[in-house]
Amino acid sequence: TRNAKNTWFDRSKLPPHAYATSSAAYFGLQESRRDQAILVSGESGAGKTETVKILMAHLAQIASSDDSTHIKRIVESNPLLESFGNAQTVRNDNSSRFGKFIELQLDGNCCLVGSKCRTYLLEKSRVVGQDAGERNYHIFYQMLAASSESRTSFCL
Repeated sequence: TRNAKNTWFDRSKLPPHAYATSSAAYFGLQESRRDQAILVSGESGAGKTETVKILMAHLAQIASSDDSTHIKRIVESNPLLESFGNAQTVRNDNSSRFGKFIELQLDGNCCLVGSKCRTYLLEKSRVVGQDAGERNYHIFYQMLAASSESRTSFCL
């Protein structure tokens, strides 16, 4: 019906979309010159980690300057953080067991110039023990899977 079509195109009646959310935050910053925040939450396996990757990549793209080397470092830092804070659980093979606050830093022209990340480990007990069917943080397995030469250099 005509009503259904109008609802379909009414952005305010649709669930949030990662690209629309990051665009709204960026353009809100440009217009108001006030800090913007995006909170990503949800149940286990809902796609929070992937959504953050999309948000960061999109914000980096729309806020990029001519020098994009730091943008690449910002976007590519996420897998490293995941290694130290993600683990296999019964419900999810790559479950984030930590929270993080990522601050993207922009200059007066709203161009991305850096980032700052604070992490909050949620399951410190996972380091010494896991429930049946679960594993420790990925970084431990990745370090042990390294070559003998690399393991020796890390005293493993």
